[in-house]
Amino acid sequence: MPVLGTLIVIGAAAFMVAALLIVGRLVPAAKRERHNDVVGFVYAVVGVIYAVILAMVVIAAWGSLEDAKTNTYTETNALLQLDWYGHSLPQPQHAEVQGLVKEYTEIVIHDEWPLLARHQASGKAWAVFTQLRDFISAQQPARPADVVRYQQALNAVAQLGDARRERLNEAGDGIPPLLWTALVLGGVVTGGFAFFFGMKSTYSHALIVFCLSLLIGYLLLLVYQMNYPFSGVARIGSQAFELALQRMQTVS
Repeated sequence: MPVLGTLIVIGAAAFMVAALLIVGRLVPAAKRERHNDVVGFVYAVVGVIYAVILAMVVIAAWGSLEDAKTNTYTETNALLQLDWYGHSLPQPQHAEVQGLVKEYTEIVIHDEWPLLARHQASGKAWAVFTQLRDFISAQQPARPADVVRYQQALNAVAQLGDARRERLNEAGDGIPPLLWTALVLGGVVTGGFAFFFGMKSTYSHALIVFCLSLLIGYLLLLVYQMNYPFSGVARIGSQAFELALQRMQTVS
């Protein structure tokens, strides 16, 4: 996909240069040069508006990607807390809790993670989470120390559920089509506006249009790749869950 995206961006920039050459044949540069002052003023306004909007979208997409990554560690921290809680329980509750925690982690890594790229969730993971939540809620500690650990486990299972729901929401929460339309249309207008300038050197004019189109295209490609945090080149991997599983296996 990165190679294909790069070729599309370069092709679009080349198309803009070809369009510029056609415009140059229809409207000579000397005729367009007389309006450079007015065109330059309008273009400055258009360029600034589009640059601000595009920059805000890039920053928002990157922020969403980082938030989603942080949330995966929040979810695995809750899993590790529940795994430790299992150590404090007698058998067979000890094995039951740890078995459910490991099963959930393995399902997320092997079954659910590929589904996230398609904005889907694993029914098996939901079933194991529900089973784990119900098992923790059913505990009835008697000693004060056990009550404290039980409350911490309840908080951890609530945190696990919240982080899981947030992760699934983030998997399908991308840039709305209306905003995509505005970004693409704004890029075409911003790049096409450079056609109205008149320059004596056609080569220099073509180079400016090509570089401008290339920059806009790559920024749009960057936004596209970061649009969904669990798909694309910049997608988030399952490293947090893999590290948590290794830690669980180490302390078992």
